[in-house]
Amino acid sequence: MDYTIKELTDGIAVVTFADDSWANVPVKTSDTKETFEERVQGYAPKAAVSNPSWIEAGQTGSVGLTSPVLPAAIFSHGEDSDNPAWLDARIAANGSMASQLEFITENGLEAWQEEVAKIKLNTLVHNGDNQCHYKSYDINLVSIEM
Repeated sequence: MDYTIKELTDGIAVVTFADDSWANVPVKTSDTKETFEERVQGYAPKAAVSNPSWIEAGQTGSVGLTSPVLPAAIFSHGEDSDNPAWLDARIAANGSMASQLEFITENGLEAWQEEVAKIKLNTLVHNGDNQCHYKSYDINLVSIEM
């Protein structure tokens, strides 16, 4: 379908289509004409389809908020969990997923990555086999000074 870019601002193109519909289409600095047009195609009007008989203009409804079902491991660890021991140890060291997300939200991703690196350094275990073990990860031992 033919389109026209009516307005262009930082990162957004207001595109109108032949049927007078329009869309705000994201523009990326890495776009080529082809990749942009592929994106525009996703916003283009689709072929008309008939509506199901149960829906009509002015109809109202109600929907509730739903929560995704997440594994219990995200929220709990210890004797009452069904987690493998390595996962309980990791949750104990790093905190739950919820607490890690809260840390990222309050302090930023880089600060969280630094915190995880500190935890890994403080929980490395040397087993006498020229390997340092952190939970389920193996790291070649060069030298560690603490």
